[in-house]
Amino acid sequence: MRATRDFVTQALAREELLPNKNLGQNFCVDEGVLKRLAAALPLDSRTVLEIGPGLGGLTEQLLAAGARVCAVEKDGRLYDFLRRDLVNDRLTLIHGDCLKTDYGFLPPDFVAAGNLPYCITADIVTMLLSLRPAGMLLMVQKEAADRFFAKPSQKNYGPVAMVSQLFYSASLLGEVPPGAYVPPPTVTSALVKLEARCDGPEESPKSLLKFAAACLRMRRKTLYNNLTGTPDLKGVLESMGLPADVRGEALTPEQLLTLYRRLSVH
Repeated sequence: MRATRDFVTQALAREELLPNKNLGQNFCVDEGVLKRLAAALPLDSRTVLEIGPGLGGLTEQLLAAGARVCAVEKDGRLYDFLRRDLVNDRLTLIHGDCLKTDYGFLPPDFVAAGNLPYCITADIVTMLLSLRPAGMLLMVQKEAADRFFAKPSQKNYGPVAMVSQLFYSASLLGEVPPGAYVPPPTVTSALVKLEARCDGPEESPKSLLKFAAACLRMRRKTLYNNLTGTPDLKGVLESMGLPADVRGEALTPEQLLTLYRRLSVH
């Protein structure tokens, strides 16, 4: 089993590897946590895009669940290690930056998974939302997990919350303490499952993310000021029953979508 303290410490020592802080390398050594994450969605015969497989702890559980795994690893040392140490006909390893990889090869019903590095979690989640997977199984910092469940006008309510809630139903599977990692991070992590909503909009998540970011460009400014120059904005807001001085952070996901659609028409 790869997700054990002995395996991780011995592998790091044998390969003379030091975890790279810049890449957010904290390896989970709680096999039960990874099993719970991999079991949260039916994965048998499905393609899973894994971001940052590291030493293969989660990869092992995804493969055990019957998935075909495409794992993207930026660290060449870990990529080489996995090529030698974790050989499986259903595993494809890609050496590259997950934010710059072309994912055109993925089937429409693919699932995304990963123990995401804390330093670029927001960028990775934004990228994944743009790809619109059928589901996501993520281990992230608790603070990042909370964003999926944030409500209008809350401090952590932003484009990720607005757009993810339009396309996905999110569930918190549990928290993970720092001691479950080698080396231990300074924060608590959380497991999040996102399942695609059958009533999700037809619009591009990427376009909606861009629009949401524009609406929230300056949080303390009104929506009208953030979208300066947009034709008939006041008229559209009035037709939606919203005051002229409404702030972007006050919009529900559904109101954001309605505003996007009406402004796209005008």
